[in-house]
Amino acid sequence: MRKAYTKKITVLAVMVAIIGGCNILSNNESDNSQISVQNDIQTLNKRLKIVNQEIILDSTRAKSSISPTTDGDKFIHLANVESPVDADGNRLSATSIEIRANKVYVSYHLNEKLSGTAKIYAGAIDIIDMNEADEPEIISSVSFEDTDINAIEIEENAKLIWLTGGRNVSSSGYETGTHNGAVLGELWINDDVFVDDNYREIPLPSFSGNDIVDQGTNLYVSSGATGGGFYEVSKSGLEVLQSFSYNYAKSIDKREDDIIGLSITPSGEAQFNMIDFSSSSVNEFTSGFSVSPVDGKNVIEHRDAITYAAMGNLGVKGYKFNDSEPLFYEYNAPGGDAANGVTADGKYVYIANGTDGLFITTNPKSGNKEPESVYNWDNGSGSANFVKTDGRYIILANGTDGLNILKKKTGSD
Repeated sequence: MRKAYTKKITVLAVMVAIIGGCNILSNNESDNSQISVQNDIQTLNKRLKIVNQEIILDSTRAKSSISPTTDGDKFIHLANVESPVDADGNRLSATSIEIRANKVYVSYHLNEKLSGTAKIYAGAIDIIDMNEADEPEIISSVSFEDTDINAIEIEENAKLIWLTGGRNVSSSGYETGTHNGAVLGELWINDDVFVDDNYREIPLPSFSGNDIVDQGTNLYVSSGATGGGFYEVSKSGLEVLQSFSYNYAKSIDKREDDIIGLSITPSGEAQFNMIDFSSSSVNEFTSGFSVSPVDGKNVIEHRDAITYAAMGNLGVKGYKFNDSEPLFYEYNAPGGDAANGVTADGKYVYIANGTDGLFITTNPKSGNKEPESVYNWDNGSGSANFVKTDGRYIILANGTDGLNILKKKTGSD
């Protein structure tokens, strides 16, 4: 495994045409025809089905036959949410999930739908209310007719939602040689529902925005592939302040006092980038592991001093970069698919492993990288590509098959 090293990165010059944030709409025109908001609960919840059943965890493909119920934990399958369709009836694919104060926010994009040789773009975001714990409901949704939404971030007080994704560069209306379709947008939320007359966005270099995180007065965004990188964007002016060039910049998260990003090197290796934007420097750690597929969905989540990374064919690995032996956790699920997403709480690590479904592992003990117990839930015909937990709910995205909403019940519940 290669050692980390620190180097000073020259801040890229960003053209004025790219950094100027303004109140514009998704097609950079003066009408709102590309964005539509739906707040009718009855209509929205035709896509939601209440299940409310305890799930049976499979241990035949797992390391341990000991069920979480041994410790008094149970997992309840509360509901399924069907993915929305675009204006032409194409089913969208769930891409990203955030949870804030009993609300679940889900983004969608149109996955590889082609018209001739051109990709078609469309996206949406749902807000799901979890206040009635056993009967969640969709309370608001916004649709983008011309933009894929790949990732979202929610403002601390849930008054704003930031989104990143991509659109056909020829229809964006941005005149810049570095813009290839990636965008970063901001939409208001009022009384827990979307407002369609307050939207602004900026273009980003590269093809598509992949991930976004909020810290302090700024947003931090990863964008790829060719021409991509990691970007610091002011929330007030919605303008790029700094950028660091990395092709295949995959994912980004907060880590202690800095930002950590995952990228794929030209040779296909997973590389972690600890970015200190205040000093314009990056501490790079190349894992030595080659990730396949290179254009797959690779997600990181930093929790309790561990950075977990979904590395496709390599499964999930967790790192403590301040330790002499940084690799702290690793698990590669049996089966034929790849690790697309990962999230963790104080006890479990949850892995979205494509058509193999959801894997739930215990956190490793000190000195042992492998989890002590592993459980699998085959969630049906869908392909699990993203997962998020707040310690109570586990939300599993299954692409065009929508979402599974799970609830963890401990022995004290």
